Amino acid sequence: MKIYVPGDSAAISVGADDVAAAIAHKVTGATIIRNGSRGALWLEPMVEVETEKGRVAYGPVSVEDIDSLVAADFMHGGTHKLSLGESEKIEWLASQDRVTFKRVGIIDPLSLSDYEAHGNRGWDRDECAFH
Repeated sequence: MKIYVPGDSAAISVGADDVAAAIAHKVTGATIIRNGSRGALWLEPMVEVETEKGRVAYGPVSVEDIDSLVAADFMHGGTHKLSLGESEKIEWLASQDRVTFKRVGIIDPLSLSDYEAHGNRGWDRDECAFH
């Protein structure tokens, strides 16, 4: 199971480090990936959980929300007052056509294997991004 908690300065400024630590303390058997923010700063820290139907998002999450998220089975996309639904279907995110930043919020920016797993092979001038 993978849980994504942004690790960029915007998310950290509103408590993402503390949220990631609280999740690590309460949830066993999960890998916490510190990705970049998807840019919906009013939802930060936006926590995403990889489920069978895709990533499910919750936000904005505070340390005080972790117990109720665990009780709601957020690790499997459970319903909670902070539920945002499937990440790719959040209206603001779904309406975007990302080119340069299409992997921000999707992968761990410090992981070469994560980068390669998403089809990145090198620079393509037509897309103005690595892939």
